[in-house]
Amino acid sequence: RARGACASAGDPAAAGRGSGQRAPAMASTTQGTQVTLTIPEGAPPGTLLSVPVRGGAEQIKVRVPDGLGPGSTLIITQPEGSEEWGMKVGKVVPVADDGGGYHVDGQWSPNGKALEHAGNGSYQPVEVSSPGAALDSAVAFTVRLDTTVGPIDIIVRPDWAPLGTRRFLELASSGDLTDLAFYRAIKGCIVQFGLPAKRTWPCIPDDPPTGVPFLLGAVSFAAIGENTRRSTLFICIGDMSHMLGQKSWETPIGAVAESSLDVLENLDTTYGDIAEFGGTGPDTSRINSEGNAYLRANFPRLSYILSAWPLNWPPDGASGPPSPAAPQVVHEQPRAQPPPGMDPAGVAAFAAQEAQRQAAQASQAAAEAARAQYVEEARQAAQTAE
Repeated sequence: RARGACASAGDPAAAGRGSGQRAPAMASTTQGTQVTLTIPEGAPPGTLLSVPVRGGAEQIKVRVPDGLGPGSTLIITQPEGSEEWGMKVGKVVPVADDGGGYHVDGQWSPNGKALEHAGNGSYQPVEVSSPGAALDSAVAFTVRLDTTVGPIDIIVRPDWAPLGTRRFLELASSGDLTDLAFYRAIKGCIVQFGLPAKRTWPCIPDDPPTGVPFLLGAVSFAAIGENTRRSTLFICIGDMSHMLGQKSWETPIGAVAESSLDVLENLDTTYGDIAEFGGTGPDTSRINSEGNAYLRANFPRLSYILSAWPLNWPPDGASGPPSPAAPQVVHEQPRAQPPPGMDPAGVAAFAAQEAQRQAAQASQAAAEAARAQYVEEARQAAQTAE
């Protein structure tokens, strides 16, 4: 299902497809077939371009190398008698350093960094489309996020990212994803959650790359570098395959179920990107130090995860879903009072925000009760089966 995508480099990602890409020039030589591809506008480094060859009978996929801007050329060659394609850099037009960029991991990497492979004639591997290739079948699990805009079921895939999926299941079953805001919500791009962390989780190693694209609904951990994934995740609410997937820690762990995709459209994106990246959204340092009180007071329209739990994954040694013998307790907080001196319109807006918070708190309590009933029924059914 196609949905909107980020539109420009500062917004905060650049569209990588359907942006005026020229048809590649192709020539047959005695040494094989050679294609000259001109990098189009709107295709920053890391963009995966689909290049038709042999009259469109075959598609090859080429990722734009670092340091190459629009107008640069890539020379793609298939030697005579070989099934392999190679690539070398032709003309180099540096990337304009306009301060734009896209960050999922919290690490700023400016555009226009040094070209890692000058046009020295060395060949680089090119991906060739293989429609028959399919992931090996494996057990999948479902994690349900009960949010303020509706339930979101996430199908997690151990065959895509075994380490990442296990950590996500552990986070959900331990209650660490309860009462968390989608604090970073960029329309057509991503929604991110996981702060403030309820505890410090150890980093997990990166999973081996599988080539699973970051399409609408893809779920992945955010990180600040290699082997630094902990407990912060994001969901793609648009096709982000043109921007994500080139770093070792950018590996989808699963995807939102088809039945929940419409719920993604209801997640609030009013505030956009976080303050660190020039957005009008929250400051993550304040989220970590002040918690949800900071978010509710300053960003009242944010959507929240009220509770989260695996529907069909027991922790090691358990015979059923994680027991909620002591379900997450929702401690009712005293009703907040408006700051002194606030005008009547401000007082009314503050009261509306507080009512929304109280309603979300009540909804969370109801969700926990429903979860407890679900697990108890499952336990009784298991005993009956035994």
